[in-house]
Amino acid sequence: MSVSDYEFESRSASRSGRCEGAWRGFATAASKLSHLDDESDPFAKFVASWSDRAAVKRDDRNLEQLFDVSRPDFLVELLPFSDHEDFVKAPEEFRQAALSCGWLAYNAKTIAIESKIVSPACMHVIDDVLPGIPARRYREAIAEALVDESYHILLTSNACDVTRFHRGLDHVRLPEFDLVRSMHVEQDRHSEPWKKILVHVATAVVSEMLVSDYLKLLSETDQVQPLNVLTTAIHRKDESAHNGLFRTLGTELHHHLAPHEQEFLLQLLTMPSLWFASAELDVWQAMLQQIGFPNADRIMEDCRAQNRAVQPSVDLSDVQRLYDELHLPMPDAILK
Repeated sequence: MSVSDYEFESRSASRSGRCEGAWRGFATAASKLSHLDDESDPFAKFVASWSDRAAVKRDDRNLEQLFDVSRPDFLVELLPFSDHEDFVKAPEEFRQAALSCGWLAYNAKTIAIESKIVSPACMHVIDDVLPGIPARRYREAIAEALVDESYHILLTSNACDVTRFHRGLDHVRLPEFDLVRSMHVEQDRHSEPWKKILVHVATAVVSEMLVSDYLKLLSETDQVQPLNVLTTAIHRKDESAHNGLFRTLGTELHHHLAPHEQEFLLQLLTMPSLWFASAELDVWQAMLQQIGFPNADRIMEDCRAQNRAVQPSVDLSDVQRLYDELHLPMPDAILK
């Protein structure tokens, strides 16, 4: 089965007419209480589209049938050492194992974003601890986004398990990613709880604006594993909807903060783009060592010496839109 032939069908309802009526009444009442009947509200639009758009609301099928053992698992050009002499000359089995590791790391990073950054940030909204962000109004949209993120963790974890099984990589373990570590380091710099929360939310807002582009290359290629392409495409469709939701969350939060809090938030927004762009060389070194890749340490030492610690391209257009909506220039620190 090809990716183009693979289509989801809407899940058929099994509730009785009585239960359906009760549910519709509850949904209507909740919508009025939260003001989500306002079609100009981005949160309302997110809620209105969720049932028809969200991957978790679709039929779930066995994606493993798409796995093609003869196809590579990742794009060579996404490796930070793709042109390194030791990689180019390595035996094909090691090159393919490195590509499989790339797929594992690619998903592990998105899982880390969702589980350690975005999901806790959603809970800050749901728990009503963000100044100027009334939980009653935004809880439904944010809770649905939280469900999406949980499903993405399941979706990508299952895809990685298939890869580990077929490629013999169950032993490979990944260290913490720079993005998550950097966020925690910045939080530890501040003793005030409100600052720690804003660090977390700012990182989530920027990460959700960048992750869709991060997923784009692999979701549109015909050069790698069909399972991996479809998994990424499903994931990216949801993240594209999250993009505007979290950008609006960022602007709403900024508008309701006190001046000193606004200044702190703006300082924070310059950081996650740089953290996100990390090429994660420590993660790569750990993976290459675990698969016994020839000259792994030399490859990574050369990458560091050549300043390949940052991915060559990160699309900042959505971050620019956030600053535009705040009527502020995007700082030079982000553009460099």
